[in-house]
Amino acid sequence: MQAIVMAGGFGTRLRPLTANIPKPMTPLLNKPIIEHILELLKRHKINDLIFILYHQAEVIKDYFKDGKKFGVKIRYVKPDADYGTAGAVHCGYDLVDGRFIIISGDVVTDFDLTHAISFHEKRKSAATLVLTRAKFPLQFGIVLTDKEGKITKFFEKPTWSEVFSDTINTGIYVLEKETLSLVTKARGAKADCDFSKDLFPYLLKHKMPLYGAIESGYWRDVGSLEDYIKTNLEALKGKIDLPLAARLIKNGNVAASSAKISRNSKIINSVIGEKCTIAAGAVIKDSILWSSTDIGEGTRVNHSVLCNNVRIRPNCKINDNIFIGDNVIVGSNVTIKSDVKIWPQKNVDSNSIVNKNLIWEERWKDSLFTDSRITGLSNIEITPDFSARLGMAYGVFAGLGSKILISRDIDNVSLMIKGAITSGLLSSGVIAMDFQTMPIPILRQELGKGSGTGGIFVRKSPFDSSRCDIIFFDSNGRDLSSAKIKSIERLLISNDARPTPFDKIGSITYAERTYESYKERFLANINKEIINKRKIRVAINFSHGITSTILPNIIGEFNIELVTLDSHLDAAKQARSPEEFRTALQQLSYIVTSLKYDAGFLIDAGGEKIYVVDDSGKILSYDRFLSLVVYMYLTLFPKAKKIAVPIQASGEIDIVAKKYFTDIVRVKDSHFAIMNSTADPEVELAGGTKGGVIFPAFSFATDGMFSIMKILELIARSHKRLSDLEKRTPRLHMAKNNVFCTLDQKGKIMRKLVEDSEGKTRQLIDGIKIFFDDYKWVLCIPDSEREIFHVNAEAKTQKAADELVKEYSAKIRKYQESL
Repeated sequence: MQAIVMAGGFGTRLRPLTANIPKPMTPLLNKPIIEHILELLKRHKINDLIFILYHQAEVIKDYFKDGKKFGVKIRYVKPDADYGTAGAVHCGYDLVDGRFIIISGDVVTDFDLTHAISFHEKRKSAATLVLTRAKFPLQFGIVLTDKEGKITKFFEKPTWSEVFSDTINTGIYVLEKETLSLVTKARGAKADCDFSKDLFPYLLKHKMPLYGAIESGYWRDVGSLEDYIKTNLEALKGKIDLPLAARLIKNGNVAASSAKISRNSKIINSVIGEKCTIAAGAVIKDSILWSSTDIGEGTRVNHSVLCNNVRIRPNCKINDNIFIGDNVIVGSNVTIKSDVKIWPQKNVDSNSIVNKNLIWEERWKDSLFTDSRITGLSNIEITPDFSARLGMAYGVFAGLGSKILISRDIDNVSLMIKGAITSGLLSSGVIAMDFQTMPIPILRQELGKGSGTGGIFVRKSPFDSSRCDIIFFDSNGRDLSSAKIKSIERLLISNDARPTPFDKIGSITYAERTYESYKERFLANINKEIINKRKIRVAINFSHGITSTILPNIIGEFNIELVTLDSHLDAAKQARSPEEFRTALQQLSYIVTSLKYDAGFLIDAGGEKIYVVDDSGKILSYDRFLSLVVYMYLTLFPKAKKIAVPIQASGEIDIVAKKYFTDIVRVKDSHFAIMNSTADPEVELAGGTKGGVIFPAFSFATDGMFSIMKILELIARSHKRLSDLEKRTPRLHMAKNNVFCTLDQKGKIMRKLVEDSEGKTRQLIDGIKIFFDDYKWVLCIPDSEREIFHVNAEAKTQKAADELVKEYSAKIRKYQESL
């Protein structure tokens, strides 16, 4: 006798398990479910099989081939479209010889198929449905039969009011070939035809013999992830009479012969696949591990499924109902909380606590925040749902009745995310003061005036248009401290942030006269008379950001000739690739030299950072720009006591400062650290190495608009051209390199560097900075986000700097080899 095996299922509800395989190939006791169906058919002497394929057909064909290896004959049919269940079977009509049985390749059953076929033959039925009793029949088709088994009525996916029976349709049918030929009539004008909706009702309507054979035994449609685990565990306990079970199950477990399992591990009621490795101290309980999966020392896996090539590092806790897809790497000391799904090809950083599904994101970081900022893929990692929960967590942290100031750039994603955050804030009982589209410097200023408890700014990431930044500020407008960030992160990850009662929900207010007060303070801190005397000419690229609606109006108060570039608001163009950024600077350089202007500036869309072109068209690097600003400031204000700069800023600054007896305060290379350095009243200037400059007399944070005007004032005061000032600035030579380094190696490499530099002059502010003679130094610093080590060096000659970078890059690689 023949069988048609339906094997085209997508298995959508079984993802991530079925992300890379069709549903019939999901393993049960280390064998595909469809192979257990094949063995059941063989048990009942059904050896001529026709597989109806559709989704990922090649995976099934490659596994079974012609079937000889399995003792059967297999032929394949692949419909070119979705024709419905009966329509798909009809595609194999020409291969059918006579009476045949239809069975799904993704159900698990031990039914007596011989009995069902005999029942069909005795009643001379056109079609016989194999039925069974179910405790919860709602999700299945209900079938009513008379005493002889003749079907009288169908209820496909009934409501409780339609559950007239607990007898359900299992999707196993015995048909005559002539009955299959009726598919073309049953479907009418439709392209598709379904057994339950079309063919069987057609048989009833035309009073053709249609029967239901009620079978006892095990039957489960593996329609959910929970069903998948339950089916495997029930098979381990012998509740299913599977032909292959006897040779697979040993001592209550299934463990492939190629698996390497430590004697000091515990395997309890679990399935261990081919080439898996279980380290000492690991405990695997009520779980299914597919092939080539490694479990580290001390890791506990409970009631979960780990697919192929999963790497779980030591001392992890994989709690109940966890489903991890292929090729996932989980770092050490990770806790994955219950009911989490992780899609294939993901990475989970060490020491993380994972409490939500990881689907489209690339990785789960051990910390959501980078400094006071969260960055993620727009509408994938940074979603409205996530943003609302984030807003609620921040609101709960701020406290009931607090006032949070919130603004954004002009991007539509920022609009959406800001709206979601605002919803979360209101849900926590917070008042949200909406500044709509307002640059970061102005938002900081409003907070500095005591307008709120904290602030949030949402923007498109400046160098990656696919990402979104959410930046947090405290009540003074400063970047939120790490301690406060961790408190918010704990509330978010633990889901401890809860909505307030309906009568305590917050409200939204809108800011007034913000721009006017900003302009007044801005003009009060710039010497208008000196700038006007110089009659400066300048070109500014506004990066399509909101500052183009503010700064030109302020410049209009001065005797300045201004050319604006990229000044129209365009959310799509705010983020620039490195190549687009270079092109914009080159264009700015061309315009400055062509028009013989005094300077050119590019201000980022957020209004914080600036990039400078001098009057000769030279594009200044980050490091050189900072050295130049310090030189200009100290030559004009030689009594300045302190200037703060990051640890990796050029020694050129030290040469200038030494001449004027000014102290250089070195801090970490973070906006938070640089900003906090301005709390010292003796610090008159602070600068980052990435285009940010702080003039504390005006603001404690970077403000690109004010920086441009202050630099123009310094140029005017000097009575020199910017290119001349740049030439007068002391010069050293810098070299930089990045060395790949995994996250778990960073700490060990830092320890090695500390040990090897013992006795040398060094600074341990941010990374390890080792000094040699005559302003020669090397700085080795692990990146806070990426898997790289930065190696920066400076010396009096480029050759010496290059050699130092090469030497310490080699040291780091050597350390890696020894780990």
